[in-house]
Amino acid sequence: MISNNVYLAAQFKEIDENCGFDTDTLMQNAAKKLFDILKAEGRHKDNIYIVCGKGNNGGDGYALACILKNAGLRVAVCAVDKPTSPLAIKYHKLYVESKGQFCNIKLIEPGGADTVVDCMFGFSFKGELRGEYARAAEAINKSGAFVIAADLPSGLYADSDERPPLAVKADITCSFTAYKCALLSNPAKELCGKVIIADIGIPEEILNRFTPYAYTDCKKFISELPKRQDNSHKGSYGPLVALCGNEDMSGAAFLACNAAYRTGTGLVKLYTHKNAALPLKTMLPEAIIKEAINADTLINEKCKALLIGCGCGRSYDHIITEVLKHISTATVLDADGINCIAGNIELYKSVSCPLIITPHPAEMARLMEVSTDEVNASRIKHTKNFAEAYGFVTVLKGNATVIAAPDGSLYINRTGNSGLAKGGSGDVLAGIIASLCAQGAEPFVAAALGVYIHGAAADRLLKTKGAYAMMPSELAEEAGKILYFG
Repeated sequence: MISNNVYLAAQFKEIDENCGFDTDTLMQNAAKKLFDILKAEGRHKDNIYIVCGKGNNGGDGYALACILKNAGLRVAVCAVDKPTSPLAIKYHKLYVESKGQFCNIKLIEPGGADTVVDCMFGFSFKGELRGEYARAAEAINKSGAFVIAADLPSGLYADSDERPPLAVKADITCSFTAYKCALLSNPAKELCGKVIIADIGIPEEILNRFTPYAYTDCKKFISELPKRQDNSHKGSYGPLVALCGNEDMSGAAFLACNAAYRTGTGLVKLYTHKNAALPLKTMLPEAIIKEAINADTLINEKCKALLIGCGCGRSYDHIITEVLKHISTATVLDADGINCIAGNIELYKSVSCPLIITPHPAEMARLMEVSTDEVNASRIKHTKNFAEAYGFVTVLKGNATVIAAPDGSLYINRTGNSGLAKGGSGDVLAGIIASLCAQGAEPFVAAALGVYIHGAAADRLLKTKGAYAMMPSELAEEAGKILYFG
């Protein structure tokens, strides 16, 4: 079977050892999947060079070379190191006995190879490429050939999204059984090209023995969302109270609150700047809209969730600080709600409310007092560590948004596209997450599901509007349809 979940290298090692199949069968299956990809891409009749390491990843390469040689196709193997694992030795011997061709790594140069299959290292690799392995990776990257990586591009560490000093850059990565962190999150993901998860015969009951490191499939979260009942009223799905918008950014408040309504909230009560209240009453007649006056007003509101920050500016910092000290309601902090706590983050470790924060990388950097580049260099690690250290459900936005909970739960999102890279998209996301909280979803489920449907809405709009033309204001209706129709 294949899984949309993420497992660690140590788990894959145990899975392979306990799958009920001998590893020879798994290797044959892996080689066949690589061959299938070569055929599907029309690359099987190319000049194919397979670069093999000494372990089982190299064994996959030798097994593939045997298949290609037996099919009468053009293949040559570059053995970077002498095979040492029993199966690598076995298939190396079979390839030699078939009078298969070998080549020097120097032949993998521009114009020399049409297609290169990287079989140096798989999920067990950790460290840096050195010596002949480094020279092989450099040659592959300079070759201009179409590159297919077996399991992972050599040089990547399966359990990390960090980009090493040197790694193979693939056009396609054929990864076996399930996802690894490196396949999902930038900057490592940038080296993987198109990712294909291949079934090599691991039984479902074996995978089910292991708790995934992270989830990428939101079906389980949709099933956990409280269902709407016929015998219900607006109070059954709210209310949601929001502190959003100022006189210059009333649109942010509209986008967030409209998204909350579109994704099921029964009632939204919005506190905003006095000069934004009138236009918002026209834009959003469904909501109760009041002027933001003081913290006590918000603290005494009886609501099921609170949304703070979209378009607020910094004029409400004193209100936000007091509110967070005294409420116990699930709260979503976005934009300037996040900036309010940056620099004083230690003060908020002991807040009594379940807190969801939705920073983009620059906001995350301010919270952590590091550079944005440092955050982006290791998105999964920083998000997970931050959530566990401070007790906040943390949503690090961006390509493959990462959601982490204080208990270690992790979700890496696979929906969305570049059409979301527009001002206002984050306000819609915050409104969706807050809406799900108001309807009774647990904070981590609300955050993960909110990110999923936000991205899925953009993917639906991509088909009709395109990435250039889609507008953040169009996301909310599509998101609501996904919740209802799937």
